[in-house]
Amino acid sequence: MAGAPVKQRVFRGGRVLVLALFYLSALSNHVDAAVNPTDVGVLNSLSAAWGANTMNWGTGDPCTWTGVFCDPTGTKVMNLLLQATNIAGTIPAAIGSFTGLEQLDLSYNPGLGGPIPPQIGQLTTLTSLIIQNCALTGPVPPEIGNLKNLTFIGLNNNYLSGSIPSSIGSLQQLYWFDLSTNNLTGELPVSTKTTDGYGLDTMTGCKHFHFNNNSLTGPLPSEFGAPPDGIPKLTKLIHMLLENNQLSGSIPDSIANLTSLEILSLSNNKFTGIIPPGLSRLATGPLGSTLEQILVGGNQLTGTIPNFTALNPKLAVVEFSKNLFDPQPFPEWLKSAPTLQTVYMEYVGLIGPLPADVLAYPSLETLWVRNNSLNGTVIIPPVIGPKLLTLSLQNNEFVGFTQTNTSTNMSQIDIELAGNPACDANNVGRPTQLCDQPSGSKLPWSSPFVSNCPSVTCSDSLVLNPLKTGNCNCTLPLEMQLEARRPTFSVITDSLIETLRLKLVAQLNLQNSQVWISTAAFSADGRAEINVDFFSADGVSDLDRASTSNITHSLTSNSLVLDEIKPYLARVIVSGETFFATSKKRLGTGAIVGIVLGVLAALAAVGIYAFWQRRRAERLKHISKPFAKWGKGEGESALDAPQISGARFFPYSEVKRITNNFSENNEIGVGGYGKVYSGVLDNGNKVAVKRAAKDSMQGAEEFKNEIELLSRVHHKNLVGLVGYCYDQGEQMLVYEFMPNGTMSEWLRGKMAYPLDWSKRLSIAVGSARGLAYLHELADPPIIHRDIKSQNILLDDKHVAKVADFGLSKQAPDGLQIQTAQVKGTLGYLDPEYYMTNELSDKSDVYSFGVVLLELLTSKAPIQNGKYIVREVRTAYQEGGLEGVESILDPSVFEASQEDLRRFLDLALSCVEELGADRPSMNEVVRELETLANRNKPKAKASAQATDETWLTDVYGDEDYDDAGQGTSSNFKYSGGYKMPAPEPK
Repeated sequence: MAGAPVKQRVFRGGRVLVLALFYLSALSNHVDAAVNPTDVGVLNSLSAAWGANTMNWGTGDPCTWTGVFCDPTGTKVMNLLLQATNIAGTIPAAIGSFTGLEQLDLSYNPGLGGPIPPQIGQLTTLTSLIIQNCALTGPVPPEIGNLKNLTFIGLNNNYLSGSIPSSIGSLQQLYWFDLSTNNLTGELPVSTKTTDGYGLDTMTGCKHFHFNNNSLTGPLPSEFGAPPDGIPKLTKLIHMLLENNQLSGSIPDSIANLTSLEILSLSNNKFTGIIPPGLSRLATGPLGSTLEQILVGGNQLTGTIPNFTALNPKLAVVEFSKNLFDPQPFPEWLKSAPTLQTVYMEYVGLIGPLPADVLAYPSLETLWVRNNSLNGTVIIPPVIGPKLLTLSLQNNEFVGFTQTNTSTNMSQIDIELAGNPACDANNVGRPTQLCDQPSGSKLPWSSPFVSNCPSVTCSDSLVLNPLKTGNCNCTLPLEMQLEARRPTFSVITDSLIETLRLKLVAQLNLQNSQVWISTAAFSADGRAEINVDFFSADGVSDLDRASTSNITHSLTSNSLVLDEIKPYLARVIVSGETFFATSKKRLGTGAIVGIVLGVLAALAAVGIYAFWQRRRAERLKHISKPFAKWGKGEGESALDAPQISGARFFPYSEVKRITNNFSENNEIGVGGYGKVYSGVLDNGNKVAVKRAAKDSMQGAEEFKNEIELLSRVHHKNLVGLVGYCYDQGEQMLVYEFMPNGTMSEWLRGKMAYPLDWSKRLSIAVGSARGLAYLHELADPPIIHRDIKSQNILLDDKHVAKVADFGLSKQAPDGLQIQTAQVKGTLGYLDPEYYMTNELSDKSDVYSFGVVLLELLTSKAPIQNGKYIVREVRTAYQEGGLEGVESILDPSVFEASQEDLRRFLDLALSCVEELGADRPSMNEVVRELETLANRNKPKAKASAQATDETWLTDVYGDEDYDDAGQGTSSNFKYSGGYKMPAPEPK
């Protein structure tokens, strides 16, 4: 027995030795391990589908490739995070062959379109499926219901159609389900009406239903709160966002059983009946009342607003506006809501006096009770709430205004009293300042920080970090726009923004000087948009890829706790970091095998891609027609107006008001369509209103179809549609306002200073991208038909945006339409049109070539009887670059002769007599980007990825290799521009 301990010690020692050897062996295997050939094959299939030069894929260890994260053994791809990498194309079926993928994030790639392949349902280890803000079409695959480990689905802000598959109801671990801002139709699926027995009511772990901004129909299911077995399953649900759909029927009383609910958003649907008083039972949950927002405006609800005193402890926002309620006094129960910040009660039939103590609510910021029948005298009490900033009382029956304490600081409150008897001109006690206060006069928020380097001026593409003391370097940050979908606040303050900024710093583990919030404002539909810049730690270099990936994925996955803006959405990402640093490592054996498999997959992918390109024009057949049941615009109710994602309906009365009754002082332009007016929305945003003249109105169906199309067209180089008016016989389009006018005005000397070469090149790149998007990625493709310098507008940063594509034509069959009606402008019109009566995408290319010649010469297309195309072509053929020197604007000689020659060759290739000899807009973009890349600021010359203003576009960030393009000083016109070989996609 005495020897036993020794033997035991020997055994234990041997076991330790074996474990140590095993551990060392594992380390050795990790060093020499090759990634699973299947995974490598999938990566190469993706590269083939999205463009070989899109990422630094293809050489070295796949675990070091952009966006690829492997497991600890280095043998499996665990996460694929490719947010904002400008990948373009469709998602190949091969993606379903990953052997251990857990997180997939392809967000913010506007060139990524087509359907989600059903093979996505083979990724059984997947926990996060995030593809936000892309251009996906087709249905949500029911095969996603096979992914039992999923906890997060974020497919919002795409063009997905069809219904929500019931199979997703089987995902018991899913807590986040976001399909907002798509084109989904059909009813909300519940287990009692599906063949598989699943539905949204069976998702026991889900906390977030975000289905807003679609075209969903049918009722709000009572099964959400009252399933057949009587046991509510959605007791963890905190956000139910269903606004901006076409849901109908009554609001079920059983919703009160969702006792964890924080936001109930049902606005802008077609709900009828009363608001169920039983919703007060939401306060009976284990934590008491958790409800923070109840939003039911823009429906057809009747009765009166119930007494919801029980919900007051955490209530911050109530929105009951624009319903059909019976006359009722202002709800007294709101006074006991200690956290109430915002009250929207417009068009709800309020009568009687406004209680004076409402203005003393401790947390109230905004009280919006205009367009009711409130009467009596508005009494400002001795003490007002410390946070009160907006009091909108317009269009009621108030006869007087009294301030009981003259020491009250009235300057802090924006009071709007117009449209009341108290403001009648013959009223002796008329409070002039309040009666003349314009509606929505609040300005957007901007950072109070000023640059510590006032003498340093950055180019349009670079930013000076105002928080980095002692550092005056211009750099390129990661720019994001965070959107508070349902903000509780109604005023943006310095303290709110600073609190948010510090949370971003802490939760992203960044330095204080790395996060700067520059501006913030409310959108037309009340969302708060907050622009954030993320800088590198040293303040000199651009933000690296690892930091960019961490920040973007943290926000797309909603893993940050930002209560101030919940539920938030990262809507825009502009990344300036270098994606494409090529690895110098050699491929392992597994990778080589994978590449062989990838080549075979690539051949199939090319065929699939070509098939989907041919089918692109057919996709709109599966998208719902929101105008289908609407009449002809003669006196229709705003309540009946279709809810369209991306386009707001403006009643005629509102457009009339924001343009000051279409005042001549608001008139900013006139064209063949009609007059254009400036206007200011209630949130302070400026817009341009294009009002159709009576003799240029389209047919009802044509106008409606146009709005449906425009609401789906979004690109940073296209003037954005805010909304439309189809009311009282009027047809009007409401666009974002472009403060820096047209390219034509800048070229004709109507602005403060002339455009230099870099600005001209930037305008060319931006406008080319916008037009290429219409041709290549709009669904269906769009031919502009009237490209000219007057239709290229500049925003506050001189970013070029193409306008008037709203009057363009869809091209369902091969980008070609036949028309006997001339649409275009003399000097820009394709000469082939006069022979064929046909316009094509190459007609737009011709017009754009004229625009390029304008940028070179600053001359109008036809000036003093001379046609710019003929004049430049003749001079160039006869004398080369020297021959056109006298025609060119002096500012373009800042460019090198080689760049001028290439720009001129490109312009003349666009205006070839035959359309077949002209390049596509895709090719034009690539050549202009090459020139822009050659003209980048010297400090950025070594970067392979470039800033948003210059190179980031829907096609990719690859730079062309100038080798073989020629650098000869012989500038004789070749008679045709030879394009570089197209890159595979």
